[in-house]
Amino acid sequence: MCTGVISFTDMTEKIIEQHDQEAAPDRLPVLPSKPSSDQSGEIVIPELAISQWRRIVLAGLMMFTTFIASATIAGSLLIIPAMSADLGIKDLQAQWISSAYSLANGCGLLFFGRVADLYGGEYLFLLGMGLYTLFSVISGFVRQSTALCVVRALAGLSLSIALPAAFGIIGRTFRSEPSRTIAFASLALGVPIGAGPGQVIAGCMAGVSPKSWQYNFFILAGLAIIPCLPGIFIIPSEPRKQKQISTTNNRVNKKFDWLGAGLITSALDLIGFGLTQGGLIDKGWKEPYIGICVGLAVLLFAGFIYWEKRTIKSSSNIAPLVNLSMFIRYDHKVTAVLCVAFTGYLSVAGWMYLTTIYFQTLLQETPLTNALHVLPAPIVGALACFLVTLLAPRVPAPYLLAMGGCCTAIAHILFAVAPLHRTWWINGFLSNLFNPFGADFTVGIGSILISNLVNEDEQSISGALFQTALQLASTLGVCLCSLTQKIVMDKTGSLEKGLRVGFWLMAAFSFFSALIALIALRKVGLARDIRKVTEGSTAS
Repeated sequence: MCTGVISFTDMTEKIIEQHDQEAAPDRLPVLPSKPSSDQSGEIVIPELAISQWRRIVLAGLMMFTTFIASATIAGSLLIIPAMSADLGIKDLQAQWISSAYSLANGCGLLFFGRVADLYGGEYLFLLGMGLYTLFSVISGFVRQSTALCVVRALAGLSLSIALPAAFGIIGRTFRSEPSRTIAFASLALGVPIGAGPGQVIAGCMAGVSPKSWQYNFFILAGLAIIPCLPGIFIIPSEPRKQKQISTTNNRVNKKFDWLGAGLITSALDLIGFGLTQGGLIDKGWKEPYIGICVGLAVLLFAGFIYWEKRTIKSSSNIAPLVNLSMFIRYDHKVTAVLCVAFTGYLSVAGWMYLTTIYFQTLLQETPLTNALHVLPAPIVGALACFLVTLLAPRVPAPYLLAMGGCCTAIAHILFAVAPLHRTWWINGFLSNLFNPFGADFTVGIGSILISNLVNEDEQSISGALFQTALQLASTLGVCLCSLTQKIVMDKTGSLEKGLRVGFWLMAAFSFFSALIALIALRKVGLARDIRKVTEGSTAS
């Protein structure tokens, strides 16, 4: 992993040097030394003056957030059978040990994203990574399923502190091209290079002995602590005034929107629980309390939107958790990017789940063999992230997003039509080659688009919105695949047919994400120039 980070930083340094003269005319305007406001009322924050080598190391440290998140999710799927057998619990209970992490992580992103924008992200990044390390160590000692669910939820909540902070740190530090594109590509790079080792480590740990799956948490804790010490010296401190700036009515706000935070957190919690539980229990969505949870979540979402609108219009000294005008600026481009990310990543998460069931349940393979059969995907994913740095300055963003969606759709189709006993090297291997482009083009290009579409004091909350969309997509993707597989299996008695229908469904979502990109973002050129397509519109 360290070798991968070093080699990537070397590549970024060469790319920066190679494109400096070429990209000079496209650089963002030089920012003033003090915060100021442009004609639209947007607050412009000065670029942090740090050396190039420090920027490269900083991008590598921020990459650890997505690396750890990806390694945790990828590894947790593989150790579910081992946890179930060792703790003497049902697969449903073991699944919840994994789902508790994802659920808590998705619920905390918006809350801590706004905190990072208001008060600065450097300390939140260190706090989040430190707490994740602590709760991962504790997870390695807990032997009771309910207690383990609670600790894994705390670990997921801890990482939700660091993720939006890392996004905001990159958005505020890297202001000029091509370093901005490279920095966001490095953040996306953490997804594939985390998934590969996460799967292999979890597979190895689960195969050593009946109880060795717990060592997976110790390894994750050791990896998470790596960026903490250098982060103290590398992460730049933001000016005090910058931490308190809010674009609401162009004034400084200090009061946090606690009611808005409570409404959206509760809504995300309920929708996440409903989707997860609905995909795991026997009755699925027919269980009454699942519908109640989803219904309450919808009401809380509506209440959140009402409260945020009221907060923005009122004269109170409260900074809204999310400025809702963000979703309609520049001809609804932020909403379009979030929709592309949601539908595209839903399919990616479905591929991870369906292949796990395909190899371990249908073909009766060991967790380690399963990990090796999907290992080429994260390796190709690392290449896809590097391609973002080369293609983003040259190829229009909607074409890249559509290309990624079509590639992931092809990956699903290859499994959907594959004869059961055909050698893995034909359909399985090719599916591994196509699948990563949907995830890594979406995260890499989508991060650049989102960051360029929002104000400087909204960088962390925009990253939180983007990560929340990906998290909800992952939850819904697993839920839909599980439900589809179960419904078809109940009707036909064939797990193979259930998996094939699941692959076709996920392929449809991938094609849909490509269609959204081509239609909703059709006027967008390069990712770095997205604001130019709406020069006549006014940012709210």
